[in-house]
Amino acid sequence: MEDQWDTREIIANGQKIVSKLFYALYDLANSAYTIIVVTFITSAYFANQIVGNPQLGAAYWQWTAGLCGILVAVTGPLLGSLADKEPKGKINLLHTFTIFCVLFTSLFWFAKPSVDYIWYALIIFLLSNYFYEAAVIFYNSLLKSCSNENNIGKTSGFAFALGYIGCVPILLFSLYVFVLPDTIPFGLDKSKFENIRFIPVIAAIWFLIFSYPMINYFKHRIEYKENSDPTPVFKKLIALIWKNKFTSTGKFLLARMIYSDALIVLVAGGGVYASGVFGFTSQELLKLAIFANLVAFVGVLIGGYLNDKFSSKIIILICIAVLTLCIFYSSIIAQTKTQFFCNVMVISLFIGSIQSASRVMMTGLLKSEDQGSGFGLFSFSGRITAFAGPLLAGTMTFFFSQRIGLLSISIFFIIGFILMLFVDKEPKSEKIS
Repeated sequence: MEDQWDTREIIANGQKIVSKLFYALYDLANSAYTIIVVTFITSAYFANQIVGNPQLGAAYWQWTAGLCGILVAVTGPLLGSLADKEPKGKINLLHTFTIFCVLFTSLFWFAKPSVDYIWYALIIFLLSNYFYEAAVIFYNSLLKSCSNENNIGKTSGFAFALGYIGCVPILLFSLYVFVLPDTIPFGLDKSKFENIRFIPVIAAIWFLIFSYPMINYFKHRIEYKENSDPTPVFKKLIALIWKNKFTSTGKFLLARMIYSDALIVLVAGGGVYASGVFGFTSQELLKLAIFANLVAFVGVLIGGYLNDKFSSKIIILICIAVLTLCIFYSSIIAQTKTQFFCNVMVISLFIGSIQSASRVMMTGLLKSEDQGSGFGLFSFSGRITAFAGPLLAGTMTFFFSQRIGLLSISIFFIIGFILMLFVDKEPKSEKIS
């Protein structure tokens, strides 16, 4: 009987390990979109070649990211609540939104280097980014399905780490096959920037290939419980954050609402800032992205381990403090490409850890049947004021400079840090059930 129990335990542990691996594969898949489209290649191509003015192009890109944030914030909680109603609602919606993101990302190919394509490129960015962000709601809500209470930090950290390290091959492939050579495959014309326009298509294919194993596995091999809770959607959402006073969840979401505004600008505006202020070329941006991902890989693994050892709150506070100092350095002190490069490495060491720790903290605050609704609110908190960071950075960039635009977002980190101090370190009553 004891041997039979040991066998069952080994099988159960093996299934958990496989679940974690498949879960992490989706981070590997969708990170290509972030690194190629949002942060480095497509954003810089838009500002420099389509708009023809790095400063103005950066402002347009940030404003569009802000508008996308508003759309995600408005629809996210409702989508999450609807997903909770059906046993496989979260994985089915994840599948649907992933396909839409892949389709719209591939349409960047048609964005030619002309001001005539400004609106086209911004609309494609808005739609692809919306479906990307909406898919992440359901992806995050599945974290608990493949984790135990004592290793959620490691699971989340491993997923982020695989995403970061997995971006390196696609970046190297893009650099040495489509950017550096004089002769480009498929007869692509470098003078028309067809090689740069084709890189988002590569990202779309990568996203599709590596997202399928996770979606298929979770759809057919994970058991889902029926949610029989008859509570109306909006009443349930309000109860998660307010019960005569702010719940632990409510306090955390308020803090995250603020510090996420700064994170959005750092992620969405890194490429246009590097090219506009320091003159990074497409080749240099790809190399910067490769090194940044390697450093982020190490940082998020360490952060995941420390998250389980200490607490999400401590990790988040440390990350906010360091990232604030990095903003001051990049906007005021850094004058050379080398100085900026080194600062980006420090940012990379901490930016993945704060995102991973935030996901872990939210998972720990929610019951199993509230994961979709909760992560809808999680997305809401990260996006309801998401226009504020890009709008402030874009506006300050438009009227003053990109340096002033970047410096202005430090206020969000400072306020977020103060609010996090009031969040319960160990929310016992709302711990994982």
